[in-house]
Parts: sequence; C-alpha cells; structure tokens
Amino acid sequence: MKNIFSCIILTTIVFISTSNLQLLATSKDSVTIIKITDTASLPLKFRQELAAKYEWRRLQALNNPMDSSRFVKRKLNNITEPPVANANITVNKSVYGTYTDYIIDYVKNYNTNYGARLSHIQNSSRGYFRLIDNIMKRFSVPKEMKSLAVIESAMNCNAVSSVGAVGPWQFMEGTARMLGLRVDQVMDERRDMYKSTNAAARYLKLLYGMFHDWLLVIASYNCGPAPVMRAINTGSGRSFWDIKPKLPKETQNHVMAFIATTTFMDRFSNVLSMGEIPKGAKAPKADFSSLRNNSLSNADADVDEKEDDKKTIFTAAELDQMAILKVKGSYNLNAISKILDEDIVRLRRWNPNFDAEIVNATTPVHLRIPLTKVEKFIITKEQIIAESKRAIK
Repeated sequence: MKNIFSCIILTTIVFISTSNLQLLATSKDSVTIIKITDTASLPLKFRQELAAKYEWRRLQALNNPMDSSRFVKRKLNNITEPPVANANITVNKSVYGTYTDYIIDYVKNYNTNYGARLSHIQNSSRGYFRLIDNIMKRFSVPKEMKSLAVIESAMNCNAVSSVGAVGPWQFMEGTARMLGLRVDQVMDERRDMYKSTNAAARYLKLLYGMFHDWLLVIASYNCGPAPVMRAINTGSGRSFWDIKPKLPKETQNHVMAFIATTTFMDRFSNVLSMGEIPKGAKAPKADFSSLRNNSLSNADADVDEKEDDKKTIFTAAELDQMAILKVKGSYNLNAISKILDEDIVRLRRWNPNFDAEIVNATTPVHLRIPLTKVEKFIITKEQIIAESKRAIK
C-alpha cells in the first residue's frame, strides 16, 4: 500500500497567465516545479491534456482510501529532520502478559516511521495544543485526547476524509449537528478549532460515561459506539484488549496509533492506564483505599447481567441488533422512544418492566435499545432525562 501512495500525486495546481504557465506538482516524496514561458505557443490539445491530468489527480486524491493515521502519513512529506528516537513506554508484563511485546513493538515502529512528522506537528501546533488542553480540562477529559486530533487530521482544520468527515476532529455531518455544530451551505463549524474542540470534548465525556474506559472511547470515536457495544456483548471481555479481535481492523489500528502518538506527545503519560487490563491477566495487588463502598466489581456486573437476561427470551436476530446499557435515574420508555425516534412497541418488548424498576432503583437497571441508536442515546442523554421527567409528572 505504501508503494501505491508514493506513486500517487496528491495535488496539482495549475496557474495560467498571459505571460507564463507554472505547473506545481506535489508528489509523495518531492516537489517538482515546471515553468513554461510563451504560453501562446502551447497547442490547444496540450492544454486540454494538462487539464484532464489535473482533474484525474484531484479525483484520485479525493477517492484514495487511507487508514486512521491517514493525515499523519500525508502531512509534511518533505520533512528532512533526522529520525526521532523511540519514545519510552513502560508495560507491566504481570498486567498485559502476551500483549506486552506487541505494544512495545508497535510503539517503536510507529515512532520510527512517523516520529519526525509528529515532532513537526507538535512544534507547529503549540497554540492549538494549549487551546485543546484548556478545553479538555474544563470538561474533565484527559489532556492526552489531543493525540486524537493529531491522528485524525494532523491538526488540519480543513481536513476532509474520503467518507466526508471534516475538520480537526473529523466529525461526520450527523454527529456534528447532534453536538450542536452548525453545518450547512453557509457555514461548517467542524472547521472551527474552538467550537469543534468543545464539541469533541463533550462527545468524549459522553462516550466515557457509557464505557468507563478511555481506550474504548477512542475505539468508539473511530467506528461508532455500536460496534464496540456489539463486541462487548459477545462476552469476550470489557477491555479494549479483550474485544480487540472483534473490532474492525481500522479501529484496532486507530487505538494503537493513539497509544503510540500519546506516548510520543506526552512522554510521562502512562497511556495504558487509560484502559482496563485484559480479562484473565494477572494484575498487581489492588489498592482498595480509593474504592467506594457502593461500587460494583466487574464480576458482580457480569453475573447480574447474565441473570437479568434469563428473565426474557429474545430471538437471535433481536440479540444481534440489541445494545444492553446500564442506566440509573429519571428515565421513561415513552421519552426514550420520542427522543430516539424508536418504536415504543419494540422498546416495551425488550424492556417489559423497565419503567417500574427504574423508579426506585438504587443500582443501575438494564436498558435495551437498538445498536443503531446508541450514539444518539449517548449524545441526547440529557434531553432524554429532561423529557422523562416531564413524562413522569
């Protein structure tokens, strides 16, 4: 794939004036400038062929599929800086077991291949990084999340992906609008660093409220919450490492690129602590001083989930379309149906006793909704609660 990229001319700009014609061709590894004077002597056929080649190359750049690190790979291809030393990463074998060597090798290879570009982005975007750090702090989101903007767009506010994601945080149009950004023919606030970063911070915090694992947040940011929920529902485990084989290949690489980029950008950050450990791994002795008395362990949650599922029998097709969430507080199925634009009959079949159980519940109650509505549920959670309170009255 790398050889293919190196052969593609990403951008060709043609300048034509009465005195001369200048062709600027920016390729993968070099910049070539061809100046032609006396444009009057150029045959019409040649001019037409030149225009046709420009259009072909433009379409190639738009349609060329790239992975989650596409903009880091494409950014500043003519960097001549010396190779950057591998960023250090500490991986506890007693915790990550067979994943240890994989993590270390990935980080080393990533920083060898892209370290110079990451260093250039880091040095040229200091103002943007300060802005992102301040906004993330305001939303109680880890400062390491700025690495997500690096691998999403290489900090380019005008970045556009092959599938239509736009801006430094690469929002799709529907998600951006749900987060309150203006996207129309007049204005696209996805390109506004301040407004889009505020939307990204809010979205990341909402995703964390669902998964309680920052690596799963990064995964769901890439592929959407539904595939992550589906992978968790297979019973493989609750950490990124447990469900990694169940996730799309691009998403697996996206999370690993985040780990490698954060290791480079924030040298003293233990990025691996942002996610849970693999199921069955031997963890260090736990420190119980920070645990709350009313918290449930993962084991308790797993048993509770399995016991609850025995109460209602669902078809295989329903289970494949279903996301099982845990909610607590003011929720009402009619309000959920209204905000999510979901069939109330199906919601009541999937959650027969939900309205009665949620009223006096002291622990989270299971809520089953379609996988396709998970992202909307996460983003409109506050709206659902407000509507539920009105419905309950």
